[in-house]
Amino acid sequence: MDEPAELRNNRHWRLAVWSLRLGYLGLAVAIAGLIVTTPAILAVGVIIWLSTTTVTLTGVFWARSELPEPRPGLWPMRWMLVHDTVRARRPLPRRNPLG
Repeated sequence: MDEPAELRNNRHWRLAVWSLRLGYLGLAVAIAGLIVTTPAILAVGVIIWLSTTTVTLTGVFWARSELPEPRPGLWPMRWMLVHDTVRARRPLPRRNPLG
């Protein structure tokens, strides 16, 4: 399923995308903590990962609720989210309703 155009201008979707990008960083820090066997680094990475997961899920659910019917399912939206985190896109230009 293609990404709905409304998602590109949705602030909750952009929040979810940026939160997941930060979550990737937290996951890398946690993995580094495992490799170096430093509990403090591991704890920081896990805290970053868990907090960004909460923000990402909230953003996805908010963005989905603002889409018009028929809404895409959560499984296709997951792939859209992962796709958007690795490929930066500019928001679509807004149309002027007054002409």
